[in-house]
Amino acid sequence: MTQSPQDELYRRYLGILGWVGDPGLHELVSSHLIKVPYENVTQLLAGHAGNAGELQPIGSFLDGIAERDLGGDNFTIPIHFASLLQYLDYEVELLGADIGGVPRSHAVCRVRFEDTHYLVDIGYGVPFYQPISLAALPHIVLHGDFQLAIDRHVAGAGAVEVATLRGGNKVQSYVAKPPALAADGFTAAIQRAADPAGRAQRSLRISRFFASRVLEVYDNNLVTTHHNITTITPIRDIDELEAIVRDQLQLTRLPVREAVEVLRGRGVDIFAGG
Repeated sequence: MTQSPQDELYRRYLGILGWVGDPGLHELVSSHLIKVPYENVTQLLAGHAGNAGELQPIGSFLDGIAERDLGGDNFTIPIHFASLLQYLDYEVELLGADIGGVPRSHAVCRVRFEDTHYLVDIGYGVPFYQPISLAALPHIVLHGDFQLAIDRHVAGAGAVEVATLRGGNKVQSYVAKPPALAADGFTAAIQRAADPAGRAQRSLRISRFFASRVLEVYDNNLVTTHHNITTITPIRDIDELEAIVRDQLQLTRLPVREAVEVLRGRGVDIFAGG
């Protein structure tokens, strides 16, 4: 039987995640978080090429994962994952999340599965390996020195806050709330994130999730969280950065040197100061 282009596209997506058919929501979430890094290298290269400010097409998104060890950000990952879930006949909604009062700064999925609604957030750079039941809030996820606290929010029916706490103090949070949005509902936010003066375009961020540890590059630091203990290792130069990304993050084809050169072209030296 001849497959439609859509069937081929989403079968390829499932294959990249290591599955044939629908393995179940929990398995899809876990495998996506582990196999698809959260990074801004794609953004940096797109900005340099003059393609920033637009949602990366799903075919290019899959090419990046399969051919260059790229991943996505807080828009491309949830938007394309939502489309995969819709293809698999899940009831899924994209919700905008406000960060610091700025609307739609992030996108999350709300999924109905077996008569329960779940928050699915695999595009925030945090270890949400499983869907989070909205019927069992509040919920806490530990991550090194941080606690990720998920609870309902007073913003309205269906609103959920994800707060990042350190030492009991809130260091960041987002509030996701209805109404459900189509992908084009995030157009303005994606354009805003592509601003060359914004932090996402003036820093380096790569997060790689494994089953038992998380490795993250923040500019010239490697942050490793293993068994809920976090260590920070300075990165001295581009050669050491490439070796860390290749050998420890196991992203052998990620064009990290190109991303660093883009930043240098914008006057940002991530290794300045040692």
